[in-house]
Amino acid sequence: MALRISIIVYVVLQFIAFFFVLVGTPLDMFRAAVEEFNFSHVCVTLWGAKLGCYNSSYLVTSDELWVNCTARRDRFRAAQALAVISIFVYGAAFVLGVLLLCCCSILRWVCLAVNIVGVFTLVVVWVAMVVTYYASENTYCPNLNLFFNYGAGFALFLVAWCLDIINIFLLVIRGEDEKACANENPEFYTRGGQEEMK
Repeated sequence: MALRISIIVYVVLQFIAFFFVLVGTPLDMFRAAVEEFNFSHVCVTLWGAKLGCYNSSYLVTSDELWVNCTARRDRFRAAQALAVISIFVYGAAFVLGVLLLCCCSILRWVCLAVNIVGVFTLVVVWVAMVVTYYASENTYCPNLNLFFNYGAGFALFLVAWCLDIINIFLLVIRGEDEKACANENPEFYTRGGQEEMK
């Protein structure tokens, strides 16, 4: 029963992490520290800058925004690609978790591998934003912490990444619990990782 509860917790946390990555990808990574026009903030997303964080139209694209900051532009391009990849990785981990809950305990190892990939894809995204926030590249590319605060999208990415790490520990602990269960009750342990009465 304890093993099943850990899988349920894994699936719930993985869904939340997937949802946060999905929602966080188009949201602001940075929000202007002061309101500029009509009580609206200038917001910088992975895809560009816009007036008003919940506005759907961009003032400039990311490439236009960082035209004089090639390293920053390249960081944002990499972050864009890895954020989209992370959506698929976190979504796949959730679907595999549901399958793990329903039937196939061997998928635990696949879930573990997918979660580890997710940790690496998403860490690149938020670390790229931290570097942009604190690093000044030249006079045209000052560090953004002079004018901006972190935005909602950045916070969602960070929380999703932490949930992914928690899920990795849940999968590893579950594996150790299965080994202990098999050693203590070999007559009740089945190959599928679940107990059944004979």
